[in-house]
Amino acid sequence: MIRLAFLLALTTVASSSMYRPIVLMHGITSSAAGMDELAGWLRTSFPGVYVISVEIGNGFDDSFLWPLDKQVEHFCNTVLADEHLRQGFNLLGYSQGSIIARGALERCSLPVHNLITLSGVHQGVFGIPYLLKLPAQFRELVSKYAYETPVQNVISAANYWRDPDQLDRFRSHCHFLPDINNEREVRNETYRNNMLKLNAFVMTYSDIDEIISPRHSGLFMGYAPNSLHVETWNNSRQFTEDLIGMRTLWEQGKLYTFTAHVKHQDVPHAPNKDFLVQNIFPFFNNTLP
Repeated sequence: MIRLAFLLALTTVASSSMYRPIVLMHGITSSAAGMDELAGWLRTSFPGVYVISVEIGNGFDDSFLWPLDKQVEHFCNTVLADEHLRQGFNLLGYSQGSIIARGALERCSLPVHNLITLSGVHQGVFGIPYLLKLPAQFRELVSKYAYETPVQNVISAANYWRDPDQLDRFRSHCHFLPDINNEREVRNETYRNNMLKLNAFVMTYSDIDEIISPRHSGLFMGYAPNSLHVETWNNSRQFTEDLIGMRTLWEQGKLYTFTAHVKHQDVPHAPNKDFLVQNIFPFFNNTLP
């Protein structure tokens, strides 16, 4: 009932107020233009809203050839230089963009109101389906040598490749995801504190996603150690140890999850429009103070 009341309250924003700006982050082997359809729906639904889709480097190539540390740095620099965003904004990341968005929030202390991730990779990926997003010559590098430094430094997907049979190596040699998930021996309380500043953290996954493996990674669930069985969220370290504040956000009623029913490539496009308008758009219906 609390969540329903929250969603209903979101729909009462006065039209005369200035909508909080929206920042979009695209996925791997894509570009800012890949979010144009979603941006158009947002501008129609919230007249006058400022929407920016951030481009990483040259888009398609740099989305998988830049390591995620570099992509997050670029994202932060772009956002912090935009005067329209200085009073705060809502942030949406799709697929790989989910962890770029969350990593930027954690590392750069961005003034994010609601963080929304669509079919994200919060607990990494492992398996052939996701590798099909990469050009053929890069697939074996990730599947066999993901945790080698030269691969970590070049291929973005290696930075969140989570092999359930090599979780110790994942935590020690994977440069990005173990860090923003606070799985290192020394935890970064700034990451957790920045997550806890959120008004809402919204995650979606698709129950027919044919690319993200496991697809439940979009809801922060990954493969259990030495297994291809998905670990339930309340049994994961993220919940039991509250590494980035997930359990606290849940207890505060600030964590929202939704299930879509479209293919991965359709998540920000027309086949998923009704789902987005009904479940996700209410989190954009808020104004600047």
